[in-house]
Amino acid sequence: MNPILVISIIALSFWSLFITFKAIYLILTKEFKGNKTTWILITMVGIIGPILWIIKGKKLIC
Repeated sequence: MNPILVISIIALSFWSLFITFKAIYLILTKEFKGNKTTWILITMVGIIGPILWIIKGKKLIC
């Protein structure tokens, strides 16, 4: 597989992790309308997805 494509996918995964942590931080620190627990669980998908890709998907690509 093209190395540039693999590097791009890895970069997107880490960017997703960064945005997820930023969202959780903003939910916890700012005034937020809605259930904070629900929104934190929703944003956790941004952490779980890249971890699953690194564990299982990377093996399928290489």
